[in-house]
Amino acid sequence: MILGQMLEKTAERFPHHIAIKFGKQKITFKQLDEAVNRLSQALLKRDVQEGDKVGILLENKPEYIISYFAILKTGGVVVPLNTFLTGAELAYIMNDCQLKAIITSKKFLETLQPILPQVLSLKYTILVGDDTKEFLSLNRLMEAELPVSPGKKLNPENLAVLIYTSGTTGHPKGVMLSHRNLYSNIESCIQAFKFSHRDRFLLFLPLFHAFTFTVCVLAPIYGGARIILLESVKSLEEIKKSILWDRVTIFVGVPAVFNILAERKVPWIVKYLHAIRAFISGSAPLSASTLKKVEKKFGAPLLEGYGLSEASPVVSVNPLEGVRKVGSVGLPIPQVQVKIVDAEGNDLPVGQEGEIAVKGPNVMLGYYRLPEATQNVLRNGWLLTGDIGKLDEDGYLYILDRKKDMLLVRGINVYPREIEEVLLSHPQIVECAVVGVKDEQRGEVPKAFVVLKEGAALTEREIRRYCMERLARYKIPRYIEFRKSLPKTPTGKILKRELK
Repeated sequence: MILGQMLEKTAERFPHHIAIKFGKQKITFKQLDEAVNRLSQALLKRDVQEGDKVGILLENKPEYIISYFAILKTGGVVVPLNTFLTGAELAYIMNDCQLKAIITSKKFLETLQPILPQVLSLKYTILVGDDTKEFLSLNRLMEAELPVSPGKKLNPENLAVLIYTSGTTGHPKGVMLSHRNLYSNIESCIQAFKFSHRDRFLLFLPLFHAFTFTVCVLAPIYGGARIILLESVKSLEEIKKSILWDRVTIFVGVPAVFNILAERKVPWIVKYLHAIRAFISGSAPLSASTLKKVEKKFGAPLLEGYGLSEASPVVSVNPLEGVRKVGSVGLPIPQVQVKIVDAEGNDLPVGQEGEIAVKGPNVMLGYYRLPEATQNVLRNGWLLTGDIGKLDEDGYLYILDRKKDMLLVRGINVYPREIEEVLLSHPQIVECAVVGVKDEQRGEVPKAFVVLKEGAALTEREIRRYCMERLARYKIPRYIEFRKSLPKTPTGKILKRELK
C-alpha cells in the first residue's frame, strides 16, 4: 500500500481518535488527514511532481508529520534532513538529490540562508510559523486549499523516502526506500511488538531518524494509536511527567536515555503508577547491566532490537512474549530473513561469527546514484550490513561489532563491543568506547575511553585488573583515557571516528 493511502484508511476507521498530542494541542486522525490533503494540494500547485525531492528540516512538531505525508501524496520523495548538520553538509545533500523544495522553520534559517543560493535546483523554501516576505508560509498555503486528497495512483515500488546515512568516511549516501519497503516494515513491527489502537507512543527522539519515524510515527498511524510528541527534551523530568500524565504504553528510546534511567532515582511508586507495557531500544548497542536495571526499576520489559536505514530500518527484536535473551537483539521480525556469511559470501553455521546479511521486502532499492556502492552491499536479494554477528541454535541474533570497527591484534580478531560490555559491567563506569590504536609489534591494540559515574574514582590499573578476570590478555585495553563525556550523534551513537 501507498503510505498516503495508509493514513486515509486509518482516518476512515478512527476519525475521532487522537493521532497526535503536542503540548495542549490534540489532532484527530481526520484532522491530520485533512491537513495533509491541504498541504499536498498546495505543493501540487507549486509544481511538486512525482519523483521530485522535498526536504524537511524541522524540530519535532506536528507540521513535520503533516509535511511527510503531504509530500508522499503528491508522488514526491521525502528527504528528512538531520537538524544537527552544518550548512556545508546540508548543501551537499540538497545538491546531491537536486532538492526542489524545503520545509523548515525560523530556527534553521541562520544555517540555511547562506547555502540556499548554492542549491540551484531549489525553487521553494516553505516556512512553518510566522509570515515572512522572503519565504512561503506553510500555514498560509494550507489555509488557501480544500482538504481534498490528490487521489494520485502511485506504484508501491516508487521511491518514497531518501535517507542520507552519516557514513564513517566520505560523503553520506542516500538510502532509497520505496512505499513497499516502509509499509512491509510497519506491518512486521505491528506483529512483532503487538501494537494496537489502544497504545500511546512517547516520541521525543529526533523525527529525521529512520528508527524514530518507522516505530514512533508510521506504526502508530497504521494501527490508529496515539503519538505523544515532545518538541525538545531538556530534562528527564519532562519525560517522567509525560509517562505518568499521558499514560504512555510504549516508550521508545536509545541506550543513552536508558543509561540515565537506569542510574537516576525514581520513586518506588512510579513502578505501580505508570502504564508502560514495553520499552524499546534501538540505534546503538545496549549494555546488559542497563537492561536489567531498567526492567527491575519499572517492572516492564526492555526489548532490544537491531536495524539499519537500508532495511527501513527494523530487522530483529527480542519478543514481547516468550524468551528474551540478554545480550541478543532478538529474532528476525516477520517477513525478514537473517543469515551469517563469510568474506566470500558463503553461509556460516549456527554459532559461527561473520557478517550479518538481511533479506526481505524491507530491504532498500539501493543507494541514490551510486550503482557501485549498491552492488557492494546488495547480493542476490541479500543486504550485506557491514555488522559482525552470530545466530544461536534458537535463531536469536547477536551483534558483535561493526565490520569496520573490528581490530586485528597479532592477527586475531578482537571485537570492541565485547570489551565495552565488560567495562560497562563495572559498577563505577557509566559509558565507554573502545577503538583500535596502531602498534608496531601487535598491529593494533585496544584503547578504551571511559566515563565514570558521578563521584566515582577508578585508576587505569584497577580497570585492567577487572578486565583480566573477564577477558583474554590480548583483549585488555593497552591504553585507557578518562573523559567527562563521549561525542555522540543526536540519536546516542558514540562517534568512534572522532575518538580515533
